[in-house]
Amino acid sequence: MKVSKRRRVVQPRGPQPMYLIAGLPKSVHKSAIDGLQARLPETIVRGIPSSSKDGALYSPAMVNLLVRSVGAFAIRRRGNGNAQPTPATITLLFVPAPDQEVLLSRFDFVLMSAPLATLVARDEKYVQLRHDPAAVAEALIAAVAAAGEARMNLNQVVRRLGYRSDNEALLLPPRNFMTQNGNLVPLFLDFRRGDRPWDDRLEDLGPVPLTHEDVPLRVKPQQTRRPFVDSRGVAFFIAHPNAYDGPPREVEEENDIEELLATLRALYRFGGALEPGMHHDAQRADGSELGGAAFECSEKGRIHGKGGYANIYPNDFVRIASYDQAE
Repeated sequence: MKVSKRRRVVQPRGPQPMYLIAGLPKSVHKSAIDGLQARLPETIVRGIPSSSKDGALYSPAMVNLLVRSVGAFAIRRRGNGNAQPTPATITLLFVPAPDQEVLLSRFDFVLMSAPLATLVARDEKYVQLRHDPAAVAEALIAAVAAAGEARMNLNQVVRRLGYRSDNEALLLPPRNFMTQNGNLVPLFLDFRRGDRPWDDRLEDLGPVPLTHEDVPLRVKPQQTRRPFVDSRGVAFFIAHPNAYDGPPREVEEENDIEELLATLRALYRFGGALEPGMHHDAQRADGSELGGAAFECSEKGRIHGKGGYANIYPNDFVRIASYDQAE
């Protein structure tokens, strides 16, 4: 039997992982992306080159181009009819630099980040190894290895997000779950910076068992739910999938960068995909009315909630029937 010499294209069986590459000079950037893409054909590899000068690498303009690259791609793919967000995961592979916080904070808390630390070292000419194609290829291969730290951390996150449970702290809206010291943003930053292990379930914050007697309109008779309850006494119940109101509204590629980021924050948490429309129903743990509880909505700003509950999304968008705008 004659065998066709045409190359077969391997079709991915599901949503693909995405790798973003940042911090490489233009001289090696394209070859690095092409090389990693060839090595991992069932992944998506994207990136934006940085300055050829060693030192500060992440100008706001460069970072915004990277946001547009990943945001428009993910949202466009989702708009083509995928039920789940595509890519399935997003990992940022970046060269450490004095201004790296410009890059990392822009994507809070969308990505799993992995520093390419070996590329900061300098050769005999005192030039960083990020200019060396061989060193770059070696660093990228190590960063995406199945047993590598980035993959292991991402696997931990994906597993936790997959439970879609009241008692999963990583699903909480970071700017609306209040602690004694503020909100969850500092704790989430600890995860991102490596100061807190990815298996830390934030048990000092909860969860708290609540019964039908506590919240009769939320918890069924003979049922116990274990949501996180914040310092104001507001309980965050994960909504039932039947209540998910579909994916966030479409965002055109030319739209505002902030809107792209807001949509990404609704679709991803620390690199793992969230089901579109996933949200928490936030209400008083004692079953009472919200009574003017303050929320920080990503669109409306600071508001005071009325009624029984508010829907709060991963990107801190607050949907509520009645509220007063804070002055």
